[in-house]
Amino acid sequence: MMEKTYKETKMDSNIHIFETPEQTAHAVAELILATAKEKNKLSLPFNVALSGGNTPKLLFTILANEYADSIPWHFVRLFWVDERCMPPTHAESNFGMTYESLLKNVPIHDSNIFRMLGEVDSEKEAKRYQTLLEAQLPLKNGLPRFDLILLGMGDDGHTASIFPNNMSLLHSDSAVAVSTHPVSGQKRITLTGNIINNAEKVVFLITGSSKSSVLQQIIHRKQSFKDFPTSYIHAHSLPADFYLDKAAAMEL
Repeated sequence: MMEKTYKETKMDSNIHIFETPEQTAHAVAELILATAKEKNKLSLPFNVALSGGNTPKLLFTILANEYADSIPWHFVRLFWVDERCMPPTHAESNFGMTYESLLKNVPIHDSNIFRMLGEVDSEKEAKRYQTLLEAQLPLKNGLPRFDLILLGMGDDGHTASIFPNNMSLLHSDSAVAVSTHPVSGQKRITLTGNIINNAEKVVFLITGSSKSSVLQQIIHRKQSFKDFPTSYIHAHSLPADFYLDKAAAMEL
């Protein structure tokens, strides 16, 4: 595991800060390796929900290049945090990116991959995926429970596909819902706030200086922090772990 640049900040959340995006992604890769091995020893599946974006792509590439032989992939079961409503072959598909950077390069069984179907009717798919999660995952508090949910954060403070203009998805009774991008109008399928906060562990992987101002408001609960969906996850998970590079953490 890469050495931390700074000491861990003592706040409500666990803050891990590293010099570069690569070091940050390596640290999350080590966390995934350690947790997968623990589950393997117990002969239990490791149920993970993945996010899309450039920073997860870096993580997936590292996992494929350096951890293909060390992670017990037969115990890893992959789900998705959100998906754009488009075919998996589209350049913006979260599943498509994950397949190209990770899945085709590691020995994971097809039966352990549970993708959101972005190419079908979004409302029907949200219901199908919720039913799938209820069947495939253990329940806690009446909701499916992931072992690990990997999240990112947009410059606007959104996470998953829960944007500042649809904060109601943070409190939805449904585990999976349809959201709309506030600028493009693009439909997306997303996990909701309650199922995210129900996970055993929530990890934010955030890099880049463009995130620093919003992140500072969220972590310190200042200014407009209540306007950012990430703030809700930060406040209600047990607690969330933030893996940051130096640029993202520059205002903390």
